[in-house]
Amino acid sequence: MVLPPLATVADLAVMLGRTFTPTQEAQAQALLDQASSVVRAYVRQDITRATTTDTFTMRRPDPTMHRCGGMVTLSQRPIVDISSVKVNGVEATDWWQDGSDLLLSSWAWADPPAAHRPPQVEVTYTHGWDPVPGDIETIVLQAANRVIVNPSGIRSETVGGESVTYLIPAVGEYLGVLLSRTEQKVLDRYRRTAGSVNLRSR
Repeated sequence: MVLPPLATVADLAVMLGRTFTPTQEAQAQALLDQASSVVRAYVRQDITRATTTDTFTMRRPDPTMHRCGGMVTLSQRPIVDISSVKVNGVEATDWWQDGSDLLLSSWAWADPPAAHRPPQVEVTYTHGWDPVPGDIETIVLQAANRVIVNPSGIRSETVGGESVTYLIPAVGEYLGVLLSRTEQKVLDRYRRTAGSVNLRSR
């Protein structure tokens, strides 16, 4: 699934107070696509509103926290709606949502050797934001803009034979769109740090 950019060329033009030529528009779009990918990779979320069908491996719940037969943690957030749940291909109705967790009321776990193959839970759910949160959009615009105004990635430059300092001093090369530490701290509130393994999606 191709995800849309988290900010538009029109937004970037307004931010810069300029009108892009067709060539500059194409460059701006490419940078916004790259910045959006970098942000999504950092937070491990799609961010934009979408409906997805994912398959997860059911796990046994902690009896001190959940009174249910099995559970999975949905990977994309926030969860807007869950429209379908199937366990090993069979439609399930005895489930409820608790935050990002999908809890199943009861499930007969198989005896060995089948017990070594936990049930597979297929979930169709709607997730993400519409519109994109303003702080995420701003970070995407800032990241793309840094490349436009400073395409060489130079952090400082002196004269008289002094060395040029780059954004990546350890390797001496510029890698394109990057996130600053301040931006990463802002994005941390959206970042997924743990959860069930997503086996496949469609």
